[in-house]
Amino acid sequence: MKLNFALGIAIFMVSCWSWELKAEQKVICAQAKNRPCTALVLGGGGARGGAHLGVLRQLEQQGIAIDLVVGSSIGAFIGGLYATGHSPAQIEQILQRLEWGSGFRDKVHRDEMPLRRKEQQDAFPVRLGLGVDESGLKTPKGVLLGQAMAELILQAYGAELNHADFDQLAIPFRAIATDLSNRDTVVLAQGSLLHAVQASMSIPGVVRPMELDGRMLVDGGVANNLPVSIARALGAERVIAVSIDAPLLKKDQLDSAFAVTDQLTNFLVRQVVEREIASLGPQDLLIQPQLDSIGTLDFELLPEAVRAGDLAAQQAQWAGFHTTDADYQLWLAHHRAERTERVRIDSIRLDNQSRLGDQLILDRLALQPNQLYRSADLKEGLRQVYGVDTFERVSMQLVPQDDKTELQVLAQEKSWGPGYLNFRLAVEDDFRANRYYQLAASYTYTNLSQLGAEWHSALAIGTDKKLQTELYWPVLSARTYVSLGAVLKNEVLGVQDQGLLSLGELLHQENLLYAESGWDLSDHARLSLKWQQIRGQYEFPRLVGEQLGTHDLGYNRDGPGLEFVWDRLNNPAFPSRGWRIGASRSWFEDDVLHQQTSSQSQDLDLMAARSWQRHTLRARWHWQKYQGAEGALTLEQHSLGGLLNLSGYPKNYLFGSEVRFASLVYLYRMNENRFSIVSAPFYLGTSLERGKVAGNMLNIRELANQTDWIWAGSIFAGWDSPIGPVYLGYGMAEQEQGHRTQRYYLSIGQNY
Repeated sequence: MKLNFALGIAIFMVSCWSWELKAEQKVICAQAKNRPCTALVLGGGGARGGAHLGVLRQLEQQGIAIDLVVGSSIGAFIGGLYATGHSPAQIEQILQRLEWGSGFRDKVHRDEMPLRRKEQQDAFPVRLGLGVDESGLKTPKGVLLGQAMAELILQAYGAELNHADFDQLAIPFRAIATDLSNRDTVVLAQGSLLHAVQASMSIPGVVRPMELDGRMLVDGGVANNLPVSIARALGAERVIAVSIDAPLLKKDQLDSAFAVTDQLTNFLVRQVVEREIASLGPQDLLIQPQLDSIGTLDFELLPEAVRAGDLAAQQAQWAGFHTTDADYQLWLAHHRAERTERVRIDSIRLDNQSRLGDQLILDRLALQPNQLYRSADLKEGLRQVYGVDTFERVSMQLVPQDDKTELQVLAQEKSWGPGYLNFRLAVEDDFRANRYYQLAASYTYTNLSQLGAEWHSALAIGTDKKLQTELYWPVLSARTYVSLGAVLKNEVLGVQDQGLLSLGELLHQENLLYAESGWDLSDHARLSLKWQQIRGQYEFPRLVGEQLGTHDLGYNRDGPGLEFVWDRLNNPAFPSRGWRIGASRSWFEDDVLHQQTSSQSQDLDLMAARSWQRHTLRARWHWQKYQGAEGALTLEQHSLGGLLNLSGYPKNYLFGSEVRFASLVYLYRMNENRFSIVSAPFYLGTSLERGKVAGNMLNIRELANQTDWIWAGSIFAGWDSPIGPVYLGYGMAEQEQGHRTQRYYLSIGQNY
């Protein structure tokens, strides 16, 4: 009895599924009147997907109506565009306009980050995506998180509303993805078209899997890279299949572990593709463009792939696929549905999966209900939220509700947070006796409050040593804050005579406690007031100490400081656009050798950059001054010397209580790979510099180092590397009595 009942249930379920499938087939093929239902199946293959565009051109030139589009990976991307009513000419414009490399770089530009994040990234540029908590080290689920890929798809498709099913598109459409838990083929047929396309393009191990309907989805090519069988199951009577999968590597190309892994992947993909090709019948058409010279990631070769697709489609046998001119014009009129540039958002719903407050996220999103927005506006809102740099993904979808549209935003905190490790390596060597090196690490525990409080600490070892910690706490709003911090540092300053002969090392130790209150006027500007308490000591070189009669000098300083920063540079080392203003002033009560005096410190730094194609000009003006009582010791030392800081002199060679410096730097950006996970361009550059040092070191006659204005210049090669800026250069500067001083430099991790 139980067996019969179970069998009956199974038969009933199969019958329901069969009825639903037949109903779906009927809807999909309803427009195919007086002709067989024709499906276009577009395979995956990365940059080789440009060939699909060539095939689409021929379809329309031949007057062939398509009733269903099924795509995998890049085939889903281009097939989805065609299914939403884009013409081949429009798709070509989209492919030409897209910066494919940006889709594989999740980080927003520096000038889109809040100022605090900019400063932390500048100080610790080696960002490996390491999280640390009580369970140990944690890492992301992929090299890329998919944020930039989502923005790329949004830019291509525009603001696309969710669909009850993809049969509502101008041409019914299906995107193929793979269930990462069991490698099952997943046919995406409803919901967010943008999410479906992204899931189909999420390369496993490279891009973080897409989570849709409780399933972890990756690139459709893993399960079925040429889904002919899916099109057939949906009712297609004829199939036009375009296969662009990667060719197998030859024996001499299997020269690395990556190549071997790639070959094994190709075996698995090709096995399924060959099975799908074998299922094609005489009524079907297979197109296989010659794309052996184009790699999966060679997106700069997209035009070549388009031409290959054009050629293969021109040589294809289209007999039997044509329709009458009248029928084709009716089909074309339906396919070319009008598209709107703006979408009205009637309400916003936030799914906040982070410890930050809803209002903070909505404020950064900067979108309001009952307004019209372009896709660029939506993209900008997502980037402003993502720029906080504690989110793994910030995604959106437009959900129709009756006659209104709701913007649904999902903000997911980094799964490897909330504490992050970042690093810095700094080296400068002039290939003589002057070397500087430092290795540093920072730990930032984020989102301690809904307004974004955090604890930031850093440790640096090397020529200069530093230990610091700070508790940063926004109050009242995310833009007003208070912070408490402590800094312990030990600096080594090489002291040399006028002949560049070493007199030994001046050691400077300083302990700083501070309390600060600030106001972020915007993401780029900050005004802050700080109270500082400093306890420090200088230890003189032996020769200098013997002349002074003392080998060390201790001091205490207390007082307020005021600082203003406005920073719109897009890169701290190789900016191509923007400008920065940094100005500060401090007032101290000093206690030195049991004498109490007052002093002031001033600092002004201006930088601006502008580019024309590959050419960049960068200008800088820098002024630092310590002003104390007449005859009192100068407790702050400012310096010039080193590459791009009065090139030709050793690093920090010229000291004084006042420094003035100006420079004009020209950069020429060399060719770079536009498609790469890390953007790391090379530069050739030259500089013209002028600087002046006033006031003696510590106001001690034996350490006199005043100069008139000094001209200097350099030529260099630079690399904006993943570990920070790298320079190899030559500098020359004026010296007294008409002489010249010159140096070769190797610099790593230094911002100038």
